[in-house]
Amino acid sequence: MTTLQANVGGFQAEVESVREQLRDGQLGAIREVLTDGIILRACAELGLAFRERVLTPVVTVLHMIAAAFGSNATTRSEGSFSGAWKLHGSEPVSSAALARARGRLPEGLWRSLHTTVSGIAANASAPWAVWCGHRVVDLDGTCVSMEDNPALKETFGVSKGRHGLGRYPLARMVVAILWGTMTILEYAVGGYVSSEWALATQALAGLLPGDLVVGDRCFAGAHYYAIYLARGLQFVTRAHQRLIVNRLPRIMESSPDDFITTLQINPHYRREDPTLPETVTVRMIRVEARIRGKFGFMWLVTSLLDQTKYPASGIARLYAGRWRIETAFRELKVVCGADVLRSKTPEGIRKEIAARVIAVNLVRTIMIDAARRHGCEPTRLSFSGALRAVASTSIRMSAAPVYDLMALYELMLAGIAADVVPDRPDRDEPRAVCRERKHYPHLRGPRAEWRLAHAKA
Repeated sequence: MTTLQANVGGFQAEVESVREQLRDGQLGAIREVLTDGIILRACAELGLAFRERVLTPVVTVLHMIAAAFGSNATTRSEGSFSGAWKLHGSEPVSSAALARARGRLPEGLWRSLHTTVSGIAANASAPWAVWCGHRVVDLDGTCVSMEDNPALKETFGVSKGRHGLGRYPLARMVVAILWGTMTILEYAVGGYVSSEWALATQALAGLLPGDLVVGDRCFAGAHYYAIYLARGLQFVTRAHQRLIVNRLPRIMESSPDDFITTLQINPHYRREDPTLPETVTVRMIRVEARIRGKFGFMWLVTSLLDQTKYPASGIARLYAGRWRIETAFRELKVVCGADVLRSKTPEGIRKEIAARVIAVNLVRTIMIDAARRHGCEPTRLSFSGALRAVASTSIRMSAAPVYDLMALYELMLAGIAADVVPDRPDRDEPRAVCRERKHYPHLRGPRAEWRLAHAKA
């Protein structure tokens, strides 16, 4: 063997050693769900070719998911990468190199990984996801913010209120979660001015016939109900605020608070979509609920017409449980850091959102495994506690021998199952912050303009 061959062989061995440390030192606790094979198979399906380098697609994907875990993760942002690895006197892996590595991964790869991971989580959720033969799916929308960037403002837009245009771009997204485990089945992202229904139609495309969609008044309306039924979906929504229930015909009535009726579809929508029928048959249910802190009554609209098979109390309980999607938004935006995104390009924003959705589903899958093995409800387990357990176990797994890995995993599941959130039915909390803000005025414009206006003469 020549000296050159020995040097090349030694360099390749060192590169492979660094690559293994980068890959295996990250989130080892989730590697049973998101394996190298899943990532590489998604790359192959998209025809993604890549050179043998330190930051392979596997390493880059795991890095972005680890960064989504924020301060609770073993790897936060680029901190554990920058300055940590040097190859034969070369520069360490830098933030710029990581940014280029993320840019090489197409959006299609992230959608493919989301589909795979959400499918794994949905299959594991089967014992908790079904009510009266229907898989229950909650549907709702939210917004995420990002940096003040002209390209992002042009793509996503900004809010407009009584104080004028907002400073930061906002992306609107609609999310569909499993009611029984809070797994994110589907999501759709658009600009701030995008309607939630337009995004919902994209998310509904990933649901299965027979699924029961539970939504608020944004997803209510006779033409929406016809679209649900045309797709083979059942629905439960709160009645639209413009619907006058007292004027509806009562075709079949089991009680004054539970009857079947028909809703007329506005001719305007039928002209836009000639496939829509003239009427749709629904069931109206009057329930007592806490509305803005006070007990009152509301009407629910559903396609579940059989009053014996689908009792009104059960439907009311499903709609009351719809509020857990707000907890799912908190996990995604606050715990996993999707509230304010860091990317500076529209494509990067969509990748960042996908990475955080995948991170949520990975943690949820492990929580479902813990619930199955220890006989508890997945929605009663603490997501933040599970995320911390995944992070701390991953650190221990990175240095543990192979024969200890299974024991560490079982210990992690036991810790997750023991961290139970108290049952708080009819919980009512104000939408207000309790921590006092800093005593500084708000910056109403760019810093450069402020400096010019306050420059010393």
